[in-house]
Amino acid sequence: MNDTLFSQLVEASRELPGNRWSVGGNAPVMASRMAMEGCDVLLGGSFSSDLTEVLSQHITGQSIAHAPRPFSFDDHNPYLASMEDFAQKLQNFHPDLLVVGGLQMMDNFPFKEGEREALLGRLARVMSSVPQETGVHFEMASFVDEGLMGDLLSLVVPLADSLGMNEQELPNLLSLIKRGNVTVLSDPNPRVATVLDQMRELYRLVNERHRESGSPQNGRPLTRLHVHTLAFQAIIVTRGSQWKNTMSATAKASLTANRHVCGSPDINPSKAKLILDESFSVSRQEGSQRIPLQEDRPVSCWDEDDYQICVAPVLVCTEVFQTAGGGDNISAAGLVLQI
Repeated sequence: MNDTLFSQLVEASRELPGNRWSVGGNAPVMASRMAMEGCDVLLGGSFSSDLTEVLSQHITGQSIAHAPRPFSFDDHNPYLASMEDFAQKLQNFHPDLLVVGGLQMMDNFPFKEGEREALLGRLARVMSSVPQETGVHFEMASFVDEGLMGDLLSLVVPLADSLGMNEQELPNLLSLIKRGNVTVLSDPNPRVATVLDQMRELYRLVNERHRESGSPQNGRPLTRLHVHTLAFQAIIVTRGSQWKNTMSATAKASLTANRHVCGSPDINPSKAKLILDESFSVSRQEGSQRIPLQEDRPVSCWDEDDYQICVAPVLVCTEVFQTAGGGDNISAAGLVLQI
């Protein structure tokens, strides 16, 4: 929260050899990736004039702030200041998909009493305003404020039919639903079977909460869940839902992970490695099926209950160009092929 210190850090970074500027912020990063993949995007956020110069021509931006440069120090975005302008433009934009992200900016922010809940209530009304045929995706992030997590669980998650998160955010959300608190520790390199079991449980619990809420006006069932890890991508999609091309989307997410981190549109096998085992179990339950990795068909998909699961290994980049923004690029790339 110390803007002076942050400014000093930014100025000091200018002296580092090989430094460069890159688009930051969840919404601009996801919008840039979707534009790169051929989408027309309406972007809501508070941006500097520097940022608008590098945004794609396929992006229509709202609420442009004339700050001298973009900072991660931020006392503006927690108030969702661009939301009203965005909501007005949204009515005539008729999107196939509404993406909500960046709410971690509200984490431990010193709001006045009732202020945060009111802001999220307004966001919930925006999310509720889009037609049922429009997909709504909520991109999770790292949260430690259990009060904020509780508000998101009651006001935002029920209005999204798609959720995106990493291997640490998944057990966090699951723990909050099951036990009412956020996990302190999580495995940075979890087994596929562990993640799939957690995804199944989250899918089941979120949809149970939806059914118990009664009226469909109270929200949407969860029909898509994407978890991105360093070693693999996993997507669950409800059969018969509006989400399509799940196998291709899982592959796209995996390839985007390599391209973003290596900073290259080409996949160079000499600069990548597989850290996923040669086979994986679909569950930690004893006797569960093991699926081998096949070089000529690396994305594995199978049906369970009312959903399909797809898992793809990631060609982990070994010559890192950039890790920041990885999750947003991966999630956005996967979404593009499913709408």
